[in-house]
Amino acid sequence: MPQKKMPADRLLGFKNPQYDLAAKRILSERAVAAYLLKGTVPEFKEASLADIEEKYIEGDIQVSAVPVNPGKTNTVAAPKKIKGLRNEVGAPTEGWTTFDVIFHAITPETGERIRLIINIEAQKTYSETALKYILMKRAVFYGSRLISAQKETEFSGSDYSGVKKVYTIWICMESPTDRSIINHYRMTERHVVGKYKEPRENYDLLNIVMVYLAPGPVRNRMLSMLQVIFQETQKSAEEKSKILRKKFDIEVTAEMEEELRTMCNLSEGIYERGAENKLIEVIMNLWNAGKDMATIKIASGWTEEQIMRIVNEYKK
Repeated sequence: MPQKKMPADRLLGFKNPQYDLAAKRILSERAVAAYLLKGTVPEFKEASLADIEEKYIEGDIQVSAVPVNPGKTNTVAAPKKIKGLRNEVGAPTEGWTTFDVIFHAITPETGERIRLIINIEAQKTYSETALKYILMKRAVFYGSRLISAQKETEFSGSDYSGVKKVYTIWICMESPTDRSIINHYRMTERHVVGKYKEPRENYDLLNIVMVYLAPGPVRNRMLSMLQVIFQETQKSAEEKSKILRKKFDIEVTAEMEEELRTMCNLSEGIYERGAENKLIEVIMNLWNAGKDMATIKIASGWTEEQIMRIVNEYKK
């Protein structure tokens, strides 16, 4: 097997802030956000995309910053617009982590105002080896912060009846299987002794949706749309814009097409890095299992120098 020569900037990590920011701006487009709500949030399943976009998503779309860290989140006024934010740990001058996209929405059936967050891992992987933490636990933390940060913004004092339902939706550019996946996690009731049913709306407040993208045809329109935006790296921005307009009835703005162009102009998209992320995990699994260098070189197709750089970066 021929050995691959990989650029150093790709070898140690899937880091491209420019691509990341462009992806978040696209996902904060109202028409794209409508697809995400319809495809992942049960309250919007029966609503039309047009109604979600025009009636149920509150406010206009803008790029801003809402901190995640305790004591920071609710220092920002309750958002009136969809906000596209960075999701990485802030620079020393910032001092906190921020949500990617955060906004309010009205539920179609009840008119209840629920708080939602769309949180995008636009340049990373689900792999614990690569991230150095478990992505699901981070999602739980973010959802919990959305709940706790409502005090003195959505309700005041001890009026906990005012707690709003939240969704944290994570879009991962690779899948743990060979297929695209959408998983929904929520609180449920289990009767241990006796039987009493608490109204579901009183405890079904924290929801996590994990979306994993993989190549191959899908019947789900939301997944298909995300594949066009993030996965079909051989298509130009103009080709993607045409598909989004014709197949998905998305009005691609000049700003959105420019973000698509930014992503296309970057030689290595985040989805393409998914294969590398998985290969890094294979290398680390073999290393941690005590396999010799010859075996790892054959399995990965990488040189010893490349392998050792990965090992030194990610070893436990």
